[in-house]
Amino acid sequence: MRNQSFNFDETLKQLQSGKNLLGTDGILTPLIKQLTEAALQAEIEHYPIDKVNRYA
Repeated sequence: MRNQSFNFDETLKQLQSGKNLLGTDGILTPLIKQLTEAALQAEIEHYPIDKVNRYA
């Protein structure tokens, strides 16, 4: 997984210029994507292996 940092200064500039917060090209879209991917990766890494074996 690639570690990207969210640029708050650039985000603030975009917000002040009137760019949308959400949507395909929204200001917060990269941050939401990064948070979602991190949460999913953590879930995969910390899922108890005994639960996987129970359903096999």
